[in-house]
Amino acid sequence: MAETQHPMITTAEGFQYSVNIAFDLHDENKLKNFIPTQSSLRLLEDILLSTRPESTSRSRILIGAYGKGKSHIILTILALLAGREKNAFANLNKKLETEPRLRQLVDNYRESQTKLLPVVISGSNTSLTQAFILSLQRTLSLHGLLDIMPETNYKAAVQVIETWRQEYPQTYRNLQEHLGQPVASFVAALNNYDIEAYRTFEQLHPQLTSGSSFNPFLGFDVVELYENVVAEIQKKGYNGIYVVYDEFSKYLEANITQASVSDTKMLQDFAEKCNRSENQQLHLMLISHKEIGNYIDRLPKQKVDGWRGISERFQHVLLNNNFSQTYEIIATVIQKEGSQWQRFTNSKRPSFESLTALYKGHPIFSEMEERSRIQNLYDCYPLHPVSTFILPRLSERIAQNERTLFTFLSASGTTTLPGFLQESQKSHGQQEFMLVTPDLIYDYFEPLLKKEAYSESHHNQYILTSRILEKLESSHELDRKIVKTISLIYLLEQYEKLKPTKEEIIHIFQNDYGHEEITAALDRLEQQELVLYLRKSNSFLKLKETVGVDIHEQIHTTKEKLRKTTMTKDILTECNVNRYLYPSRYNDEKEMTRYFSFQFINAKEVQADTNWAVKSEGIQADGIVYAILPSSEEELE
Repeated sequence: MAETQHPMITTAEGFQYSVNIAFDLHDENKLKNFIPTQSSLRLLEDILLSTRPESTSRSRILIGAYGKGKSHIILTILALLAGREKNAFANLNKKLETEPRLRQLVDNYRESQTKLLPVVISGSNTSLTQAFILSLQRTLSLHGLLDIMPETNYKAAVQVIETWRQEYPQTYRNLQEHLGQPVASFVAALNNYDIEAYRTFEQLHPQLTSGSSFNPFLGFDVVELYENVVAEIQKKGYNGIYVVYDEFSKYLEANITQASVSDTKMLQDFAEKCNRSENQQLHLMLISHKEIGNYIDRLPKQKVDGWRGISERFQHVLLNNNFSQTYEIIATVIQKEGSQWQRFTNSKRPSFESLTALYKGHPIFSEMEERSRIQNLYDCYPLHPVSTFILPRLSERIAQNERTLFTFLSASGTTTLPGFLQESQKSHGQQEFMLVTPDLIYDYFEPLLKKEAYSESHHNQYILTSRILEKLESSHELDRKIVKTISLIYLLEQYEKLKPTKEEIIHIFQNDYGHEEITAALDRLEQQELVLYLRKSNSFLKLKETVGVDIHEQIHTTKEKLRKTTMTKDILTECNVNRYLYPSRYNDEKEMTRYFSFQFINAKEVQADTNWAVKSEGIQADGIVYAILPSSEEELE
């Protein structure tokens, strides 16, 4: 495992790169670096059970936010299902020693010599059909099995010509003229996989069909194609195929509004075929950041029903938000050299004990047992406990492939953990007790906060923080750190665990700065009106934007503006909850249902020549009752 050199603490670089299942399937380092969590072990167990012939649960959607390691989990499971040798799974093997039931399942799978061929689909392909066929073709080619892949493009060309012969005789005659040879002999060449014949067809197709280019994948039954291939690869030592659509959410984001009914039906049919595939195993796993339901709210009803139908045919697997497991991963990435680390913790016992006293009972780790909290504090050093709390949660909210908690912990750069370790080694050697405070995490994720693609509240918080930082002198480094930390607390919005209070800020920075220095910085920020101290609201600190306007003048102007443009009748209509009247007695007597609309109008609208039919023609009711608002005695008369 490649490592960042540091005498006492190293970070495992293998975690810094995001996993691309299609490219990394044979990368030994990726398999070796996999850190099993309880949720990933449960998923492995579930999938191994689904490889039994009697299983009827072989289609899944794996749902989890960025930075949850979805692709890494699936990469490892696929490698195991494909029959990779046991010693390729170093970390997994170690973890299985403590999981006897799962270890037995893994051993049974290996002993049965079951082997599934992984087919990985990725990207935001516009056609699902095309994506499924191309990925299958690519996989079979990679494994030297292309001879069993039906030559779909040649067959598709033959099918199109046959359709022209039966349904479009003029197009068929035009083809005959362009070819200069009998169509039958041209079709025979296509059936013999003649590449020149196929190229001729591709060139002629636009001329014969008013410019439309030939798509060999239209009209193909993908499910049948996969079924045939599964039957054939069983002769080559495979028990079936495991299809994974990596980053399926990208497809949904790019294409869900344009996706054809045939595409959604194909996905539905494929899932059903997987669940009924028995000995000729076919599995499908879609990997998404959110549930399908989160992408379909703007679709017409027919398409919504189609996607709901798809969703119902899949088993939904949620990678849960158990942050205790994430802390284990963080601790695994931050590696300590045994003897030096032991000497360091002994020599810095007062510092560790002081930190433990502050955070062993703190709400940020309330879901953990006390012993685990203390162990976590040591394991995740040099991260400050509040940084350990913030990092996975912020990563889950805003991370993207290029910046996640893994890249913060492993990648080189001035705002990463390795950069911090390098700098502290240069400045203080290894004997200083140094902590990574939350401001460094803010600096690392700032480029993502800058993007407007995220929720408006996140972006607004970033804009406010940036403006305040611009006003601060660079010499006041602590002031800047405090502002960034308060900003992160508001971005997370987990105030029951982490409050933006003076006391919290003092605890975060007291290892590097004295109590008086931190208090002076907070007072300075308050005096400059950059931070508000909300004494009436839990004594919270809040970043303040100075707008540079007279508030009272602004209120007066707005009142005058509303007085001129807002009418009393509109306000009353808006406030009225009973906008319809229901004549109960009349409806009972006549055995019918009638209701009347109810509106406020000004007395000026009631004139001798008012055309009430025209005035009421937009009303969606059986009639209308007007409530007239007079503004004088004359109008009342």
